[in-house]
Amino acid sequence: MKSRLAATLVLVALAGPRPAVAADAFKVIVNSRMTGRTVSRETLSQVYLGKAERWGDGKSITAVDLSTTSPVRAAFSQTVLGMSVVAVRMYWTRTMVSDHFPPMVRSTDEDVVAFVAARTGSVGYVSADAVLPDTVHTVAVQ
Repeated sequence: MKSRLAATLVLVALAGPRPAVAADAFKVIVNSRMTGRTVSRETLSQVYLGKAERWGDGKSITAVDLSTTSPVRAAFSQTVLGMSVVAVRMYWTRTMVSDHFPPMVRSTDEDVVAFVAARTGSVGYVSADAVLPDTVHTVAVQ
């Protein structure tokens, strides 16, 4: 009995603190000229998989991703797309042959914010603690 309890305590200690929910790791942003304040997870997934090219109001969509090494991208990909970053890259490798191309990639939150701020209809995601200027605003993912 004591050995079982000790083994359980060791496993709990090795597991460490529970990580934050992946959705808490990022926020989705759009250009400030966009009026919407929410977007469905399904719509966002379609945007990032190249299956949606226009918003409901007819504006062209330009999506931007963080680098494939970003933990924020990993959280976004898993939460919104339901895939790992590697699986998303494999998806795009197969899809690019049909004249669809993956979202642009930027290295930092600041670069994503600048990209989204400069393009009406654009969408991106940044870390949850990123400071946002008035040129972009967050949208809630439902």
